[in-house]
Amino acid sequence: MSTLNVYLVFDGNTREAMTYYKEAIGGDLKIMTVGESPMKDHMPPEMHGQVMHALLQTPSFTLMASDGMMGKPPVNGDSVALAFGVTSNDDAENVFAKLSDGGNVTMPIQETFWAYRYGQLTDKFGINWMVNYNKPMP
Repeated sequence: MSTLNVYLVFDGNTREAMTYYKEAIGGDLKIMTVGESPMKDHMPPEMHGQVMHALLQTPSFTLMASDGMMGKPPVNGDSVALAFGVTSNDDAENVFAKLSDGGNVTMPIQETFWAYRYGQLTDKFGINWMVNYNKPMP
């Protein structure tokens, strides 16, 4: 069986972003810095505070991330959005409100023909999100 997980690369603010996502959508967050890794002796001391790997895990998904390394800032992928499915109107409203805090709502959360609640936003870290509580398909 295969799985597909999301891996985000940030420009030095991975800890802040992943903590924000944990508060918004839940899960168990683990963070390892370069200085805490087995590679620390092979990396310049000024990189030891960078996040080498962050893992946010829930029973239904895994979100991973790290800080851009070696002076190469990441480019946000405008053609990519994270689709977050929920199971109630309250969950949709709550997650949408938290993720949109400090960001830009591109489609307010609302009922659509396919969803009880659906909304789109770009969060304060430049990541595009779709929050969706689906209706049953005909």
